[in-house]
Amino acid sequence: MDEGQLRAFLMICDYHSITRAADEIGIAQPSLSQLLLRLEDELGAKLFDRTSRGVTMTSAGRAFRAHADSILKSTRRAREDVCRSVKGVVGDLAFGLPVSLGELMGPTIIRRTREELPGVRLRLRFCFASDLAHWLEEGLLNGALLYYSNDLSYLPTEHVANEELYLIGPPDKFGEVDKRGIAVDPIDSDYLRDLDLVLPPVSKGLSRRINQQPHGEAIRLSVRGEVDSLPVLKTMLLTGAGYSLLPYIAVRNELLTGQLSAARVRGMGLTLPLSLVRAGTRPPEALDAIEQIVRDTLEMVQSSGDWLVEESGGRQYDDVRSIAGELSQLDFK
Repeated sequence: MDEGQLRAFLMICDYHSITRAADEIGIAQPSLSQLLLRLEDELGAKLFDRTSRGVTMTSAGRAFRAHADSILKSTRRAREDVCRSVKGVVGDLAFGLPVSLGELMGPTIIRRTREELPGVRLRLRFCFASDLAHWLEEGLLNGALLYYSNDLSYLPTEHVANEELYLIGPPDKFGEVDKRGIAVDPIDSDYLRDLDLVLPPVSKGLSRRINQQPHGEAIRLSVRGEVDSLPVLKTMLLTGAGYSLLPYIAVRNELLTGQLSAARVRGMGLTLPLSLVRAGTRPPEALDAIEQIVRDTLEMVQSSGDWLVEESGGRQYDDVRSIAGELSQLDFK
């Protein structure tokens, strides 16, 4: 009896079909049938009854399933314990990043994980906050860095920063700009009433923020659509097909090269609260280490000037590490 036979047996149990199990494993159906027969011969018991609709477990099969599952789990734990003694923390981990920050942070996170956590296989997922939240709820991610986490308040959450939203439009639209390509003077909020706004997927948190602003209803009515692809949204902006509200990092290169313009909106206080959120399932051992790498990377990109971090009142932070302590008790609903 070997692991291959045990895994094949459990696959047949899950699919109630030798043919479907063979397709999933990637072997021919006759080969899987022969493997099952050898296992039944070794155990001296019939594990499945064949029917026109597939197979059903016999009483012997049901008894053996618990043992097969336990054996494989014990074998996996043994391998991990041995690997951990050599490589430290081991395991698989899925972590999500906002699409606007992914390109800037992703390479550093992957490099440091390889160097510092050689026993961890990290899968990074880049998407908008609404999708990241859904994947966390479904258990498809172990953790994520995402905006507007209030709707996930039942999950373990650590607030780490605020990003300001800027009005993004055609080049040379908002007057003199600073070294980052942001207009020196803010614009009045009623300026947004007459614009065609195209936004990334609008979360409940952002909708509440807009509605709470002066002229909030007029601004909301100016939204002509949502685009769930940052490259497509930026292409629309670059071709003059509307305006948007985005964080600086999302259009940093386009602002520095003068392809787009950005301006603060006076009196609106539109910010993106950014948090580390863990899925409700038992977190992998490596999650603490990955979250620390994420915090360090945020500090690095902020220190470089590539990422602007601001408090809701407008003060830029010099130390990302101080943000969690100062803002963890604030309510951003």
